[in-house]
Amino acid sequence: MNTRERFQAVLNFEKPDRLPVIEWAPWWHLTLENWRKQGLPAGFDTVGLQEHFGLDLMVQSWIRPTNARTPEVPHGSPLVRDLAEYEQLRASRAVHDLDAVDFEPFERYREQHERGDAVFWFTLDGFFWFPRNLFGIENHLYAFYDQPELMKRLNQDQLEFNLKVLDRIFDRYEPEFMSFAEDMSYNHGSMISEELFDEFLLPYYREIIPVLRKHNVKVFLDSDGDITGSVSWFERAGIDGIFPLERQAGVDVARLRREHPKFLLLGGYDKMVMDKGEEAIEREFARLLPTARQSGFLVSCDHQTPPAVTLDDYALYLKAFREFAAEACR
Repeated sequence: MNTRERFQAVLNFEKPDRLPVIEWAPWWHLTLENWRKQGLPAGFDTVGLQEHFGLDLMVQSWIRPTNARTPEVPHGSPLVRDLAEYEQLRASRAVHDLDAVDFEPFERYREQHERGDAVFWFTLDGFFWFPRNLFGIENHLYAFYDQPELMKRLNQDQLEFNLKVLDRIFDRYEPEFMSFAEDMSYNHGSMISEELFDEFLLPYYREIIPVLRKHNVKVFLDSDGDITGSVSWFERAGIDGIFPLERQAGVDVARLRREHPKFLLLGGYDKMVMDKGEEAIEREFARLLPTARQSGFLVSCDHQTPPAVTLDDYALYLKAFREFAAEACR
């Protein structure tokens, strides 16, 4: 089987010849800085690193509503505080400018994708993520109560932008899956209630997901933290799966599979064991094996590889991963 066929098999709960051996997220820059001191050649981009390590290629395009005109503010700080500031941002074409959208990664690797040697996936800002980036972290959480109509205006505009982006994607490419960036959980669960989800996010998901289904694209939600209690919300929205399934936040993939047998999983491997030696690395794969054998589970590091992991540690991890990928499909 080629790379696309393996992914499609897992995404359809079928058994491939082996599981894909993947990294869904770019490596942490601090990790790469350490690895270069340990002998990793410089100059690789994310796909180049995947090729260097012999991974199955995943090519991502993240189509953001912001662009080069968007003012830079410290992470978590507000870009807008009210409707007037938002309208000013829109008028300057600093958000939702379709002319600023491009799919350069897809264009660069189109030939590999058509051969079946790479999968394409894309990311859109979701309906928690987009207003948070505009309001800033704290103001966003207040805005659910203090500025509900502006919140809905932001998400209606984001929906319309995303729908126009989909027209452009599906006119040119056939991606295997996509994700909505949300990050709406932390290590004790969701940052918002189910009632707020139903009012402020669900209506927009219910409009866009049928368009994605029409093109046979599997829909993932990207949220860090403990998403266990909110998976049923995403299922009601029509979402197919979730990542990264962070072990440190208490996510248990075996429990998720029992409670949501047709929900796709991506990630799940505890990054905190990757520097603990071969036995610990293999033990973590053994923990995931029963769930992986049921398919519908793209195993990968549950977030970016930490800087404590050396190149030698990572070589042990990849060796164990390849053995696990074969074992899970026997």
